[in-house]
Amino acid sequence: MKIIDFNKIKSLNLSAEEMYRWTADVWKLQDTFVLPAKTKMWQGDSGRYITMPCILPQYDIAGVKFICRNVDDADGLPARNSNIMLQNCSKHGLLAVMDGTYITSMRTGANAAYNAITFSKSTPQTLAVYGLGLAARAFMFFYSAVYKQPITVKVLRYKNQAELFIEEFKFNELLNFQICDSLEELFCSDIVVSCVSFARKELCDISVYPEGCTVIPVHTSGFQNCDLAFDKVVVDDIEHVKGYRYFDEFQNKMLRITDVANKKVKGRDNDWQRMVVYDGGIALHDLYFAMKILEKVGEDCTQIPMSYPEERFWI
Repeated sequence: MKIIDFNKIKSLNLSAEEMYRWTADVWKLQDTFVLPAKTKMWQGDSGRYITMPCILPQYDIAGVKFICRNVDDADGLPARNSNIMLQNCSKHGLLAVMDGTYITSMRTGANAAYNAITFSKSTPQTLAVYGLGLAARAFMFFYSAVYKQPITVKVLRYKNQAELFIEEFKFNELLNFQICDSLEELFCSDIVVSCVSFARKELCDISVYPEGCTVIPVHTSGFQNCDLAFDKVVVDDIEHVKGYRYFDEFQNKMLRITDVANKKVKGRDNDWQRMVVYDGGIALHDLYFAMKILEKVGEDCTQIPMSYPEERFWI
């Protein structure tokens, strides 16, 4: 069994372009994978555990991602971390235990960038990024690497977060930055990418969002009013959104990302439609990324021998 930790994965220096291709591959392959719904276990008011299983039959690999989120963590560690276990399907042997924190951040950013590029109007002029933490930086890492047209990136003035975010990406000559003083000013954009982890209510009145906008709530909350008013609702997986407040109302205008990727349905019909894209994160990308990283690492990692019963009646 291989042990692949955060530092080992980070040392691979994976490019944004390569990981973006992995993301695009998964959307085309989604219906060939086995994807049960994720399971959430609550730990009081302060945290939760989430298990996300998946099987990739054509690669003979199964796996599960285990996520821990504890907002009251006292050790100064990130509130959210995760681990991934990969298993060989036919031989029933454990292949690897891997850090999932790096993979989660990167696949989240890659997915948000994929959706921003795939479902935006033909020539977007403005991109709003809200919640300037790790997820926003991951999104911008991919978007700025893949999208090669000039665009104005709007961010919200809050403490020194806007300035730090701009400092990170100011060397890209295609990006022009604008600091906004209100959510209304921020969200009046062609693309809105929200990376805030939680919102108790709708963040803006529906009138704020202009014609042709694409709203991408990375962590899914704060935009429920868009579900009813927008022309299309795009989702990663139907089972994962059945519990949404307005699912019954929006399912007749709902699209799956994989169906658009495989050209079974059209994503955007014109530059006037308003669209909301829910991609809360499914295990397909985590396990596919983990499989690709396992291939790249090869034998260059810590390995622990695992023993298994050799006889049927070992008791």
